[in-house]
Amino acid sequence: MISGKEALDEILILFPQLSEEIEEDEGLLHLQIGTFSHLAQSFIDSGSSSEFSKVCSLFVKLFTSADSDLENALNVSFLEHLNFINGKCNRSWAYEAMPREMRKAWDEMEEYNAKIHGPR
Repeated sequence: MISGKEALDEILILFPQLSEEIEEDEGLLHLQIGTFSHLAQSFIDSGSSSEFSKVCSLFVKLFTSADSDLENALNVSFLEHLNFINGKCNRSWAYEAMPREMRKAWDEMEEYNAKIHGPR
């Protein structure tokens, strides 16, 4: 099982540019995972498919072996904040680019939220 601390270590190895912000929120796993989500969204918004692919690979690695706290943070503070709706920029490509495991997790989270809050 991968803990939140181990996940953050892995995130910072691949994306050291997040270190300052993640360190500022030390002990607040949801905020730290939210920082990772914001980075992912910036890659989606800028059309950076190679960087988004790195995020996706890491997400799958973490999610498939996550302890319960990390799994919750990845669902609530990462997946829930990803926006794939086209607007001023093309975002739908990123949904299609997600690995099967990540897309399934996002779809399940989206379905659950729709039951609770109604569709987006």
